[in-house]
Amino acid sequence: MPSKKFETVWDAAPHTIAKITILKSYLNAWFRIMGLTKYKQEILYVDGFAGPGKYKNYDEGSPIAALKAAQSAIDTSGSKWKAGRVHCAFIEADKKRFAHLQQELTPWAEVKGIKTYPLEMSFMEGLKLLRGQLSEPFEKSHPLFVFIDPFGATGAPFSSVADILNSPCSEVLINLDADGIARILLAEEMANSEETLDGIFGDRSWESLPGKETSFPILCREVLELYKTRLRSLPNIRFVFAFEMQSTTGALNYFLVFASQHPLGLEKMKEAMKSLDQDGTYTFSDGSVNQPCLFRFDDPTVYSPRLLDHFQGQTVSYDTLKNFALNETPFVNPKGMLKDLEGRDRIKVFSQDPKRRKGTFSQTDNLRVQFLKGDANG
Repeated sequence: MPSKKFETVWDAAPHTIAKITILKSYLNAWFRIMGLTKYKQEILYVDGFAGPGKYKNYDEGSPIAALKAAQSAIDTSGSKWKAGRVHCAFIEADKKRFAHLQQELTPWAEVKGIKTYPLEMSFMEGLKLLRGQLSEPFEKSHPLFVFIDPFGATGAPFSSVADILNSPCSEVLINLDADGIARILLAEEMANSEETLDGIFGDRSWESLPGKETSFPILCREVLELYKTRLRSLPNIRFVFAFEMQSTTGALNYFLVFASQHPLGLEKMKEAMKSLDQDGTYTFSDGSVNQPCLFRFDDPTVYSPRLLDHFQGQTVSYDTLKNFALNETPFVNPKGMLKDLEGRDRIKVFSQDPKRRKGTFSQTDNLRVQFLKGDANG
């Protein structure tokens, strides 16, 4: 069987369908929130590697999933929709796949409130063209979401990702081929790989990654952590999170990495990811489809020592703790972890509400939490 890299249309593996499900679930929320809050602003969605639009065994590729989410948001919002038109750009460089994509997009050409842009060109060329035709999402606070799902490790230079996230109201969901990047790092001819790695990370930070002395799975994880660090180094990007896709054997396929400027974006993305999460670790494995989950790993008491260790000796705001929970734990808020720590007298809570009950935490109460020193597991 030929590699799907050279097929026009191919079968979708379970993890591919899971990826599309996460994307659509998030876009259902994103389009609706943007449509109800962004008065007369144009909304731009970009699929940087759109493919043929469908699979042999699954009719809803990422372009159709996005269009259905946009249409649903417009229809259900009705007269409450405040934004302008939804612009959906689908970039595909392969000639045969693009022809198939155009056929799939034909029924969407006249849908009210949505304008499609099929672009037969590379991802970077497509971004340049869109910036010229639809400058507002790139230069003003008009909403911009870009789905970056290339074949392999080298499809999306960090400079392009950074350029997108420099826009005032932008988010990205990236297929990070950490396995492929790790193999480039371990290549015998490193001199030929340096330019490639510079492009992936946007600088020479990859030189800090471990080499052959580290196990391959750990190296892949280090690649992910460095990439997340690079994303967080960008202006205004404070929320970065990853979901792991695994093969039937449990080996890493890739990470879906989300980056946003707003906590609500990560809240909604984690909700979308949670719907496919099999054991509380934000992981989907082809080998575990339809298998019962015997253990879960999202117990707040497991993560509360990490919270205590990170903030030990400090007094911080609830918002600071929520941001930590979003970025560093499976949760969208720190309440479960704080309840555990307060129950064990490891924190002191300062509240403006004289009626506050122990173990309750309200974001509107301007809470401040003091983390006491001592053994985090004590």
